[in-house]
Amino acid sequence: MSTDLSLVLTTEADQIKAGALAEQLITLRLAACVSLMPVQSCYRWKGEIERSQEVQLLIKTSSQRLEQLISGLEALHSYATPEILHLPAQAGDAYAAWALGALNPDAPSSAQEERPGSEHPAG
Repeated sequence: MSTDLSLVLTTEADQIKAGALAEQLITLRLAACVSLMPVQSCYRWKGEIERSQEVQLLIKTSSQRLEQLISGLEALHSYATPEILHLPAQAGDAYAAWALGALNPDAPSSAQEERPGSEHPAG
């Protein structure tokens, strides 16, 4: 059995901005987990082809928190036009239960209580 979650992609200019954004989203319980990956991007901006080193954020959230997450990204992001792409995802029961607990504003804030079992979840 599986549970519906959403995956959201965005990029930030560097590791510091990406880490700060990830922490804000988790603190606000808009994201259960954020994976950070360095990427090289190539895109057209203001009529010119640009290349840049960025950090891609893979954000895991619930379908119920998706609109709030998108609003949060629009408000908190350092880019004037941030990439915000979202995809539906299926999660296994244990991971989904942990993620939904991490997104619950009424859940305990202790990391020990939010982890499934005694191991960290696989982001």
